[in-house]
Order: sequence, then structure tokens, then C-alpha cells
Amino acid sequence: MLDIRLRLFEVLSVTLGSLAVSHVFSAGGVGGWVLTYNALRKRDVPHGLIFVAIAAQQFFNYVVLWFFFAIALAYLVLARGQSLWQYLVGIVLILLLLWLTAYGVYLYNHRTLMRRRVGQAAHLINRIMRRVVVEEDHVDAWLDNLFVGMRRMTSHRGAFRRTALYACAYWFFDMLALAAVFLAFGAGVPWTALVVAYVVAYSIGTLAPTPGGLGAVEALLIALFVSFGVASATAVTVVLVYRVINFWLPIPPGLIMYGAIRRGGTP
Repeated sequence: MLDIRLRLFEVLSVTLGSLAVSHVFSAGGVGGWVLTYNALRKRDVPHGLIFVAIAAQQFFNYVVLWFFFAIALAYLVLARGQSLWQYLVGIVLILLLLWLTAYGVYLYNHRTLMRRRVGQAAHLINRIMRRVVVEEDHVDAWLDNLFVGMRRMTSHRGAFRRTALYACAYWFFDMLALAAVFLAFGAGVPWTALVVAYVVAYSIGTLAPTPGGLGAVEALLIALFVSFGVASATAVTVVLVYRVINFWLPIPPGLIMYGAIRRGGTP
């Protein structure tokens, strides 16, 4: 949709590398975004297009997740009688992120104000860091590239629908991995319990200040499965094995890809 031409192996390299960095070095996926940015810049992709690609991926991934989180939360409160206050911190953080996203859309539609706000943010960052982290003279050029990237994306018919479907597929196939671990241990779990536990755990757990929500996702998954009647020993075993596959297994090949990207190539 953005006309960024990459070979499949390049996409795989960047994806695995950014995933490994996010899992090892940073919370919130920031390290992975930086690696993706640097890898695409080495392939002469304009700043604005990279920003649009990363922002669109994250936006659709988490908006889809949070949409299902709202449904799962309504189910827990209305059908199972759980207290809304248990999830208050997560709800507040998600609403804050959605408000920031809405404000970003507002600024995009008021571009003079957006240039001023981004310039002010760059100035503030440089003052806090006491060095030039963001070149303020380059802000206008970056924003021009951003606007070009957004025009490219929005000009493709069905772009938003297709990206939302890809985001749904991302979460769906990861959830299938969790279901497969349950089956491997011969432990049955209702699909309702699987979906609700998964959506709630990732919606809140990935907001934790640890790489990939490490610790928080596991704790939430186990607690929710136990609340649905899964034996505690089974819930602990299944969740830990699933997280070995989901979280730890991609790290070794991802770090190899990371090293190759840092050197400026691919293995």
C-alpha cells in the first residue's frame, strides 16, 4: 500500500530482528521500532513512509485487540459478575492511548498546528536530554514525507479494511498457538474462556513496563484460566510452555537477524 518494495526474506529479517529486540531490550516495542526504522533507512525508504508503516501496523494491531477487549470486558462484568475495578488501570491506560491517537488524527487534519506541536516536542526533548536528539530543522521535511506516506496509504482502495484483517489474523493465529498447547497437554478449555483470557491478558499485560509484557501476560493468563475452571497446575504448565514458544523461541534467530541488520545486510 505504501509501495515499499522488499523481498520476503528482508521482511522476515526485519520482523524477527525487531521482535527479538523488543523481547530482550525494551518495553512497549520501542527497540523493535528503532531497528525497523534503521533497517528500512538502509534500504533508502523515506523517513515518512517508515513512520507511516510502523504507526499503521501498531495502530491496527492494538485497535483490533482493544475492540475485542471491550467485548471481553463486557462479558466478564455482565455474564460472570466480575468487578470492573479489577481492570481499571488497564482501561485508563487504553483510553489515554486512544485519546492520544485521536489527537494525532486531529493534528493530521490541522497541519499547521501539527508542525508547531511537533517542533515544540522536538525542542522539549532536546532541552531535557541537553543535546540535539531531534534535528528541529528537519521536522518540516519529516512531516512532508509523513503526509506523502499517508496519501499513498489512503489512496489505495480497501487499504484500511485489508490492514485490519491482517491485524485480526495476527492475533488469531497467535491464539491458535495457545489452543494448540492446551490440546498437546490433553486439556480442554472452552473457546469462550480461551478468547476472553487471551484478549484481556494481552490488552492489559502488554501495557506493563517489561519487554513484551513479560510476567504480566503470564500472570493474567493463569489467573483468568483458573477463574474459568482450568486446574491451576494445568494453567501454569500450558501458559509457560506457550510463552516459551511465543516469547522466547523467536529470540535466537531474531538476534542473528538483528546482528545482520546492524552490519547493514541480511544473513
